[in-house]
Amino acid sequence: SLRPAQKNFNHLNNDYEIMLDNASTIQQCYEEDAAIPRQQFSFRSIGDIESLQSNSIIDVIGIVSSISPTATIMKKNGTETQKRALQMKDMSGRSVEVTMWGSFCNAEGQRLQDLCDSGGFPVLAVKAGKISEFNGKAVSTIGSSQLFIDPDFVEAQKLKDWFEREGKSVPSISISREFSGTGRVDVRKAISQIKDEKLGTSEKPDWITVSATIIYMKFDNFCYTACPIMNGDRPCSKKVTDNGDGRWRCEKCDQCVDECDYRYILQLQLQDHTGETWVTAFQEAGEEIMGMPAKELYFVKHEDKDEEKFEDIIRRVAFTKYIFKLKIKEETYSDEQRVKSTVVRVDKLSYASDTRSVLGAMDKLRTENASSLPVKQEGSHYNADAGIGSSSSVERREPGLPANQSGQYGNQFSNGSYRDTSGSYGGGLPRQHVGSY
Repeated sequence: SLRPAQKNFNHLNNDYEIMLDNASTIQQCYEEDAAIPRQQFSFRSIGDIESLQSNSIIDVIGIVSSISPTATIMKKNGTETQKRALQMKDMSGRSVEVTMWGSFCNAEGQRLQDLCDSGGFPVLAVKAGKISEFNGKAVSTIGSSQLFIDPDFVEAQKLKDWFEREGKSVPSISISREFSGTGRVDVRKAISQIKDEKLGTSEKPDWITVSATIIYMKFDNFCYTACPIMNGDRPCSKKVTDNGDGRWRCEKCDQCVDECDYRYILQLQLQDHTGETWVTAFQEAGEEIMGMPAKELYFVKHEDKDEEKFEDIIRRVAFTKYIFKLKIKEETYSDEQRVKSTVVRVDKLSYASDTRSVLGAMDKLRTENASSLPVKQEGSHYNADAGIGSSSSVERREPGLPANQSGQYGNQFSNGSYRDTSGSYGGGLPRQHVGSY
């Protein structure tokens, strides 16, 4: 039956809608009819999204400038789903984060990843994307969303022409995560900037992303026994104690259980080209890093007592590079203020994507500062005698010493992997300090 569209439940611009009931039949029509119009789009510019209401359904088209790997997210009901985010820009001078959920991640998302990794900048058209507002505006897919990659649209060709002509070098302002006020900022930083910029010491936490290598790991207490009792749609996860009778007690729930969960609480030391820092990685991030559940690793070490297998698992983690998203906040421990860094998310490093991200940041910085940079006539400051990354600027790390006792750059000149007396793993190949970027 044909009836006026109910705008509360229909995000299309049409005045009427067709309602199907139990007696309706759907039959495929194989003959093409040019009189039937193709799918209609009402594209809004990314700049327009800033002023649109949250939960609005829109069509948007833009150039994909970067894309992240797929991550697994635990939903409130305890089930898992997949998530993949990308950055998209257009001629409005703005960029926006588009989040793909579920099957979009491994279908259209993987195709976009392949195009970006090969050096391309594909055009993406999003049909029926939902605007969300959390520390800025973003666009997410919903069940009725459709994604079109490099579509044969007039709008897509205009974007490609603009991007090749000037858009590639024109900086864009993100409407998703950067604010003019005191809102949350999630930006790429070097490790040394955590201390230099006193991150985490303000009223609200700082959220940053770093590209770093795991160089040290405390493994004596890599997990804890947790309460599995469900509180609503999530487990309690508070620490439980052994009663001595084979049961575990949770003080918060005031109950005993026959079996407990095991949850990661990893203490990791990260290093990039500017310095080192300690971070804590909890359950989801820990599973991504270790590649197995905490319970499985606990049984390897404490039940099977297979020390050789346990050490092999730890060695595989050491000197692996990831993209870490960190929450940095000053907290009080025993009346002492300390800055704590917590791993919120960790992604395996894609060198192609990471290089594109760094090059994009360099292009943006060059464009913004080009007019203000003075022209120097005195030539290069390169010191041929000293060279770049001279080894005189770092200290050799002796096996068995924690990284914070071996100079600023710690674990750069140890030969291979080793196990020291403090219950941690370290080691590595010689590296050169080449300054901040």
